[in-house]
Amino acid sequence: MLIHGATDNDIHPPRFGAAQRAFGMYRGLAERHEVRVLCVVPNRNRAPREENAAGVHLLRRKAWYTAAAWRLERARLAPLFLAAHGHRARARRLLAALPGAADVRIADLALAGLLEVAPAPLTVLHAHNVEADHFRDAGPALAARGFWAARLGALEARAVRRADLVVAAGEEDAERFVALYGIGAGRVRVMPNGYDETDIAAPTGAERARARAALGVDEDDYLCLFVGSDVPHNRAALAALCDRVLPALGCERFRLVVVGDVSRALAGRREPWLIARPATPEILPLLHAADAGLNPALAGGGSNVKLPTYLGAGLAVVTTPHGLRGYAPLAPWVVSAGIERMAEALRERPRGWAARGPVTPPAIAAYGWGRLGAALGEALGERLAASRAPGAPAEARRARA
Repeated sequence: MLIHGATDNDIHPPRFGAAQRAFGMYRGLAERHEVRVLCVVPNRNRAPREENAAGVHLLRRKAWYTAAAWRLERARLAPLFLAAHGHRARARRLLAALPGAADVRIADLALAGLLEVAPAPLTVLHAHNVEADHFRDAGPALAARGFWAARLGALEARAVRRADLVVAAGEEDAERFVALYGIGAGRVRVMPNGYDETDIAAPTGAERARARAALGVDEDDYLCLFVGSDVPHNRAALAALCDRVLPALGCERFRLVVVGDVSRALAGRREPWLIARPATPEILPLLHAADAGLNPALAGGGSNVKLPTYLGAGLAVVTTPHGLRGYAPLAPWVVSAGIERMAEALRERPRGWAARGPVTPPAIAAYGWGRLGAALGEALGERLAASRAPGAPAEARRARA
């Protein structure tokens, strides 16, 4: 199959959760199919106009209005999703960047207008969250927030109802799409968030020693890792770690390394147990240095990409129950504790699977992006074949329940 994708992020290198999910999905699809992805990026982007990465052909096109929407959100006047209207107005021009007649067209919500222009045989809405819910629970503080929430709900409703298939990040999201927008359950496919199994692996003893030495961490220190982009729910989670969890551990040789744009929230903090690092595509050494990955999520939709990434690197994982959403099969491999109990859980110094054996457990390996993307590709191929079968009714491809 020829698969065309469209996203409003630069997904390579995948530095944060949304880009990791999108690039991971397309990389998995590219193992068996031809995949071309349009990335609509701001004018300041300096990446190549075209690039091949892990079998995915990326085509970047700049849009000045994305920066304008970002500035309006920073000023608390309007949300970033306002850029979706600009994408819709340029839909034909943007589609022209994707060569060939696609069998399947996949788009994130902001670019869902591309699914309506000269529709492909199979159109797919790729959902990172149920965005209407996510906006209400964890969206930016804006003037007339209720008005903007209603606008986003209308935008998502149109995209969900017009797409042949919705790809959701978890069972909870899938059920919510059905209940909120009145579509049949057969029109939603779950593809959970995963990790890059081609890069993420447990460290050897030497790799771990080098990684810890680079951070100045003693072997007796228990190093906790928190990875996050700079979004409100990650800031709230980081505040809980820094103000409640780590201080409760006292001087018991616990340290916290914070990686990603969320580290901006640490400006001015000088606690001796705190290490801050900006966003980086070279996260593996930081994973290798850590003993435990923390996921103190208290809000947000979809599921947290960091959780399978921590597990893929062999770390112990301590997560809130909310942070475990979408990952029921991984529950036996994590410690679930609310914020009020997280220090107690860490005081036990939990160990990950890599401290007990050299082989990635099958339940964790199943979350590699290659496997997840390949399974999605099979499902798309079956649905496409059914829609093209002789005598298939016009609505067969929608699989309406």
